[in-house]
Amino acid sequence: MSRLIKLERIGLIVNPKAGKGIEAELIRKVINRISPIKVFGGPEEIGEIYFRGVEDSKYDFIELELTLREKADDTVQLVKKLNKLDLDAIVVFGGDGTMSDASISKHPLLCIPTGTTNVSPLIFNDSTSFSLQEIDPKRFVVKEIDGLILKLEDSYFNAFNDVVVGSTILSTIDGKKTQVDAESFLERRKIESRPRKFYARVEIVRGDEVLKSIEGTFGNIFVSLTGERYLGKGIAGGAAISTFAGFKAVVACTNEGMIYRYSKEELRSVEPFVTTSLSFDEGEKVRILSDEVISRDGTPIKRIKNAEIEYKKGLVKVLKLKRKILG
Repeated sequence: MSRLIKLERIGLIVNPKAGKGIEAELIRKVINRISPIKVFGGPEEIGEIYFRGVEDSKYDFIELELTLREKADDTVQLVKKLNKLDLDAIVVFGGDGTMSDASISKHPLLCIPTGTTNVSPLIFNDSTSFSLQEIDPKRFVVKEIDGLILKLEDSYFNAFNDVVVGSTILSTIDGKKTQVDAESFLERRKIESRPRKFYARVEIVRGDEVLKSIEGTFGNIFVSLTGERYLGKGIAGGAAISTFAGFKAVVACTNEGMIYRYSKEELRSVEPFVTTSLSFDEGEKVRILSDEVISRDGTPIKRIKNAEIEYKKGLVKVLKLKRKILG
């Protein structure tokens, strides 16, 4: 029997740039559905701006020195402040990257999808969209979600969908989903682009021992957790086999860059697609040596020389929607 979720004191994380942007009315409606006693949010456009004109003592906005350039930095700063408070949960409005940024929280996350793709397993209803009627604390349960930890030099990042090496990411330009140049995105510029190929070496290591390795020229390198979405799908190739074998995660190296939309002619010009996979498990690491941009959960981080990725069980706690039993 699951315990009743209490949501009396909550934190608030807002990424105003996620997807096509977010309206104050939506945030207010979600908060009203939760009906907390106290809400702690960030300043200006990451919180306070959405409640201007609302005179209510239950709102408390934390002072931060916003970068307004690197939204991840602002989210991480705010979560670290919220971690020092006695909260029941943190409500996150954003896309997959925002949710991953917020996953350093010591409090459970209630993740509301407002991003471009919205495929993170952290989303409360496992859907790309939601209805206000689903926001019901009586229907929430706390679940632990496994993830990946990406190490770049002395910095660590959590990922729950995938870690990707490649020159493009999926974003929106004028409301249209498209591939944009990842390095330009880091400089706050969205430039539609096609993926370029790059050279890389990928190793699976346990301690000082290299268990498996592959090197060559690739279009993308994907590192993701295995899961049921691969089972029974022959097109998933090695990823499905890794899932059946019981591995926790897999690396997939593609010979062509995977872009959002190919025309028939473009697809035939690059076929056949070839994917080479390497499995890894708890206690093992993926080491990637390359000179290309690395992203996690759709958000580019930097151009790398080397990176390490490992699987972590129960990386974050989230609130999930308990489905109604029909009878």
